[in-house]
Amino acid sequence: MANRTLSLIFVVLVFLTACQTNSGKRPFEHNYAKYWNRYSDEQLTNELFADTLKVGPDFDGGFTNREFYVNTTSELLNDLRDDINKIDSLFPQRAFDELTIRQLPLGFKQTFTDEQANRFLEILNDPTSFDWSETTYEPEFRVNFLNNNNIVATLTLGDNFGVVKTEPNWPTFKKMKFGALKTEKRAELRRLMIELGY
Repeated sequence: MANRTLSLIFVVLVFLTACQTNSGKRPFEHNYAKYWNRYSDEQLTNELFADTLKVGPDFDGGFTNREFYVNTTSELLNDLRDDINKIDSLFPQRAFDELTIRQLPLGFKQTFTDEQANRFLEILNDPTSFDWSETTYEPEFRVNFLNNNNIVATLTLGDNFGVVKTEPNWPTFKKMKFGALKTEKRAELRRLMIELGY
């Protein structure tokens, strides 16, 4: 009889734990200004090409680098034109219910509030947040997107919050050029990280 009672208590505890694990979690909604509502097609084109025009000649006097940036920016614009009003094009391009960050290698996990997650994703999902830049860096922070406690997407931050890199590298999400944030967006991200205790 005692064993049966203990078994019943165990089953009830497991059931309650399972209910609590999913209680209160709902899919995240992207409640922030989307780039397609903030910029006309012409403004977006001008903004994305602006830094490309600053690329000078190569070491040998040619303009291979500039040609690469022009071609890649053109591809980016074509990709963005397909995204208009498509929420599923926004990173992480899948449903999630929790966003966490931790300092590498062994830092404590912090969880974003919905308001903080919206601010973070507004920066990340705006292609004008990024510049062409060298992005070789050591990852300093790992950001995980979770759904029902399972990681569905990951990215890393480095160079004092100046570089954002998706994992795996160069997935179907192509909004961030090479992932180097412009000065003002880097400052916004740094303010958000200070709120999170970093």
